[in-house]
Amino acid sequence: MNTAQSELELNSVGQRILQLRLKQNLRVVALGDSSVYGIGDIGGKESQVGYGWTGRLAHDLQATKYLNLSKNGARAADVLVEQLPSALAVRADIAVICVGGNDALRNNFDPVKVAHSVYKVISELEANGTVVVLLAIHDPSRIAPAPKSIKCVLLDRALQVNVALKWAVSKTNAFLIETIDREEIYDRKNWHIDRMHPGPRGHQILADLVRRELSLPRRSKEKLPTTTNHERKAKTIWLLTNGLKWFARRSIDLLPALIYLLVKDALRLGSISSGYAIRLKLYLEIILLNLFEDGFKALRHSTVDTDDVFNISFAWRSPIKQEILTSN
Repeated sequence: MNTAQSELELNSVGQRILQLRLKQNLRVVALGDSSVYGIGDIGGKESQVGYGWTGRLAHDLQATKYLNLSKNGARAADVLVEQLPSALAVRADIAVICVGGNDALRNNFDPVKVAHSVYKVISELEANGTVVVLLAIHDPSRIAPAPKSIKCVLLDRALQVNVALKWAVSKTNAFLIETIDREEIYDRKNWHIDRMHPGPRGHQILADLVRRELSLPRRSKEKLPTTTNHERKAKTIWLLTNGLKWFARRSIDLLPALIYLLVKDALRLGSISSGYAIRLKLYLEIILLNLFEDGFKALRHSTVDTDDVFNISFAWRSPIKQEILTSN
């Protein structure tokens, strides 16, 4: 692609955003996981499930059509296979997507598959005339109530998801809105009791963030409410009936990565020095390196160039996780 073509495409995207600002009958479609579904918000028929940040965004834009196709537990491949067909049928003006969090919490996590699934979703939506907006993953280690070892895994995988999203966006005209360095997001008052989903205030913050990043005016006279008289009681009930079971399942999924980190950290601190522990560490390293090499080969034999391979895989070597392990 030459410079003239790039400038033409950029101008075309800018024109589409300008058209969105002027259009009166906006159609909005939402795709993704539980963060899009509305877990942690208020206003819905289910306890602790409400409008969500995408519903709040649609309200603030006074969208005449809003369809939320997201599903609890959805992964990037699920969005591609299960949610995209319905989204294409809507022919929406704006598609808002947040996905990758559930991929990062599974023991078969593959950032390469996330990247290519998201790329396919974006490409088909854009070919359908839709402006696509992706919300990146925040830093879960700053808010999740978990041991340092778990936080280390969460951050490392969040970084890998974000790199995968950046790669997909770099190949398309989609918008990626970063959240990892936005301090207002990490105020605990803005989070649900499980510390994995936004609370009502958090959902509104995300809705405002997306709207402002797109420079779209708020058309609603008032924003949706972010408080309720029964909020604390409902949060506690939700945690006891849903949150603990969810945390147990995800902890099991993360177990292989956690074992590796714990052994590696113990050796680093000198608390384990036996030959058995060293062999265990080497064995786990071989397993993880083989998994990484499989992903690398998949990229190398695809149409992606070497720069893309480096960008997707850099989070594996991120030094940030060491800051968590060594912090007080």
